[in-house]
Amino acid sequence: MNDQMITPFGDFNLKRIPDSDKNLYAWNSADRYLLNHLFELYQSGEVDLDNAKILIINDAFGALSVPLAQFSCDSYSDSVISHQAIIQNIKQCCPEDLGKITLLKSTEALKCHYDVVLFKEVKNYAFFQDEMLKVAQHVNPDALILGAIMAKNLQKNTMELLNKSIGQTQASLAWKKARLLFVNSEKTGQDEVKVKSSPVQPETNISTYELDESNEIIYNLANVFSKNKLDIGTRFFLQHLPNEKNYKNIIDLGCGNGVLSLKIAQNYPKSNITCIDESYMAVASAKMTLDANLQAEDVNVTYKAANALSDYPQNSTDLILCNPPFHQQYVVGDAIAWQMFKQSKKTLVKGGELWIVGNRHLAYHLKLQKIFGNHEFIAANNKFVVLKAVKN
Repeated sequence: MNDQMITPFGDFNLKRIPDSDKNLYAWNSADRYLLNHLFELYQSGEVDLDNAKILIINDAFGALSVPLAQFSCDSYSDSVISHQAIIQNIKQCCPEDLGKITLLKSTEALKCHYDVVLFKEVKNYAFFQDEMLKVAQHVNPDALILGAIMAKNLQKNTMELLNKSIGQTQASLAWKKARLLFVNSEKTGQDEVKVKSSPVQPETNISTYELDESNEIIYNLANVFSKNKLDIGTRFFLQHLPNEKNYKNIIDLGCGNGVLSLKIAQNYPKSNITCIDESYMAVASAKMTLDANLQAEDVNVTYKAANALSDYPQNSTDLILCNPPFHQQYVVGDAIAWQMFKQSKKTLVKGGELWIVGNRHLAYHLKLQKIFGNHEFIAANNKFVVLKAVKN
């Protein structure tokens, strides 16, 4: 498949992370639509990209950041995978522009005001709302604010959110099943007073809930999975966590808000636990959860935003817990689960164990059998199954 994205700013061969499905591109027609329109504004002199402060939001694999790196940009994301893909693709396509791109984590506050803001919507509405409220505090009055989205994903509440948080928003006609969102940053009246008097910073936008019976507080930043209550898959997993064999080194892979780490730390207070997630907000949430509910001297915990176990030492871990995602934004698939399972085998010591929970219909036992050569059903209900695989 041809990975080349053709744009008026140049043609670029972009790769996804993980790049296991050759039927998926690292870009879509919404990216191209935005770049085509932006180039028209640039050529006509309506937008001075050469001297503008440019912010790019939610660029999954660099489809916007790579073509625009030549102008110097800030690229904001909650995903370490997205940041790695941006760097990888700039190195491949235009290495001379590598020093012109600044990667901003979602857990960092924006520190300047921007002349151009380009965004892709994300599936998590709470996170998108969090981003737009932050952006509202960091745009110049006459800023160009331009979004791109596949038409099938455009919801009424997206338009309402942009209208309330930044300014009047209009959607373009569709082009190749994509639409642009034109946002006017000049707010007036009550909305302006409300937004400007209530700046939202990443460290303050936190939701919490209590675990059943234990009264332990679980902390969640905006982009954490199931941020308002314990999801039913994790709830089932918590009922069947290992509690007998001695594990010295434990990884919570895809740690989310850290609830699995919290419970396994209570089962094994002398172990070394590593919380890993591709989401900066998830890792930060896990740290808040464990800091609030455990005595610091009782457990040794490390927190790492990473692309699964790509950079983790091999043959180093006794136990890995995982509730693998089965989607990457709007794309549903098992590529990430395959990656997690394969890397887990490399990371485990001989005799080390991978414990997972998943929907029954995903048939993860077949994947574990293929990778590890074994699997064991620990527990099952009508929707979920807990499985174990051992590295021989």
